[in-house]
Amino acid sequence: MPETEQIGGTGAALTIAVGEELVAVCRETFGAALGAVVLTGSLARHEVSYCLKDGRRTLLSDAEAVVVLQDGAPLPSRRATQALCGMAERRLAAHGVDIHVSLGVVHGAYLRSLPPHIYSYELRACGVVLYGEPGILEQIPHYSGSDLAKEDAWRLLSNRLVEQMEAGPETLSDDAMGYRSIKLGLDLASSLLVFCGRFEAGYRARLACMEEFSLTPEARQLPLPADELLTLVRVCTRAKLQAEAGCDLGAGFADKVTGWAWQAWLWELERMTGSEPGAGADEMIRAFGRRLGWRRLRGWLFAVRRTGWLHSARYWTKWLALFTRGLTPRHAVYLAAYGWQQGLREASSGNVSQRMGSICDLLPVRGAARAGTSAEVARQIVWNYQEFVMETRA
Repeated sequence: MPETEQIGGTGAALTIAVGEELVAVCRETFGAALGAVVLTGSLARHEVSYCLKDGRRTLLSDAEAVVVLQDGAPLPSRRATQALCGMAERRLAAHGVDIHVSLGVVHGAYLRSLPPHIYSYELRACGVVLYGEPGILEQIPHYSGSDLAKEDAWRLLSNRLVEQMEAGPETLSDDAMGYRSIKLGLDLASSLLVFCGRFEAGYRARLACMEEFSLTPEARQLPLPADELLTLVRVCTRAKLQAEAGCDLGAGFADKVTGWAWQAWLWELERMTGSEPGAGADEMIRAFGRRLGWRRLRGWLFAVRRTGWLHSARYWTKWLALFTRGLTPRHAVYLAAYGWQQGLREASSGNVSQRMGSICDLLPVRGAARAGTSAEVARQIVWNYQEFVMETRA
């Protein structure tokens, strides 16, 4: 495309244009080592959301792609991959499209080893091969919706809840804040459908599943009223799939969907751990961690590598204490996020500063800044999530 050409306004045109740019950047970067480029996520499913302002389109959905290199080709470093994403973002911005690009650079063995997770299922079912062997996605093991791991669904909901803590008028636009809440509502439904063995790929298909499931006796087992949950999923699906984002979701929508999501989070944790109803989150997560045994070390070893062997030495005593309590870095961050949310609800009872300080004690790395305010604690939780949870399965 010429540098001054603007991309058309339909979702399909955006998908095609973004895909072309990703392929061009990857071919220039990897040359003969490039095996395939596979688009995934909302763009691949033509379920992209964007807002239009001053002739520019800001895509609220990420451009997610898997870049498969030939076996034996060296994989780029994290920093090099980030630079590649930045290059694609700048080239798309030159055509009037602002979007966050996320690329995972792998070998073919990665596809063959994907576990029964939501990501694997949707990649195989909905991924679009932009470049390379058309049948490459058939290397992914075939899983049905009832095969998907419940822990993965719980992690999805946990991640969205932590990411919701980033939302604020000082950092995000109104459109972005609303989009975060819409995504949380949709992934709340996705997570619950996995626990009920009803998951399907794509938001339209999941709405149909929820409509069908809400009429069955099994729907009474859900932690939320089935009719109200169905209404929420309808609203979120319509908002996500409209041509341009920005519908009025009404006052209090974000607080309502967040409260429901935490309620479902506890319900799912009870079922994963076989706990009695009403068991505390700390008790359940520690029990779950202890069942992992020495496998909990994987998460802490990732934290050591991520921080650096020498630099991380100052945290080893704390990390050992958290490990002994049955926590992984992931579970420690999730538990801190839950404690933060509970702390906000109980703010009227006083001792907010003390409560927030105890929450920060759960975090793998506690920031130097004072943790007296809920906003500062939220920033520390999100930072630990981005550093020690986002880029690992451990």
